[in-house]
Amino acid sequence: MHNNDSLQEKDEQPTFSLIQKIKDGIVAPETLIKDLRQRCVEVLLGEGYTVGALAQVLKRSEKTIRRDIEDIRERNAISPDINLAKKIIGEMLMYGRVHRDHLMKLARTKEASVSERAQAEYCAAKVFTDMVGKLQTLGYLPMKPQAIVGDIFHHVDSTGQDISFPELKAMIVDIVNTAKETDTLTPELEQEAESLKIKIDKTEVISQIKSLKEKNPKTEE
Repeated sequence: MHNNDSLQEKDEQPTFSLIQKIKDGIVAPETLIKDLRQRCVEVLLGEGYTVGALAQVLKRSEKTIRRDIEDIRERNAISPDINLAKKIIGEMLMYGRVHRDHLMKLARTKEASVSERAQAEYCAAKVFTDMVGKLQTLGYLPMKPQAIVGDIFHHVDSTGQDISFPELKAMIVDIVNTAKETDTLTPELEQEAESLKIKIDKTEVISQIKSLKEKNPKTEE
């Protein structure tokens, strides 16, 4: 027997429970208000239902179901947002670390066979490598570490900020440390970083000499 009394107004019951009642014949789907129907459409779409199947289950025309799907898309649409991107990337890293740690724990399990431990360790390494690759694709890590080293002075010029020599050296150290942590440190990068440090030292000395000349103009005579 259909229970239609409380479904003309927004119902707070779980959508899965409502769908089950529809399937069991307890609730007549044609009595659902638009909001409830669209909640059911959204869940059933996730389960792989086609438009035709949705129309049959919910006792509505396929045209109505297509309008419902369009409304759902509009409701779930998002605009580019840097804060949202940071949250999603942060969540990705969090779950990536959780998966990697779990796999490493499995790799250390004594009860597992040698092949199972090896497979778990391989998968853990792959999770980490995939995370690094995704961060590179998204621009959070360089595709080539040398690119960041070569971009330091360009970045300084573009920002228009007066960055001190110690800060420049610290930036180089950070780049090298990041490369070490991501297993992308190459001899060429290490050599280029050392070369930049030497250039910064020389530039610092030249700057100090110029400063002395400005304080003592007679030295130029």
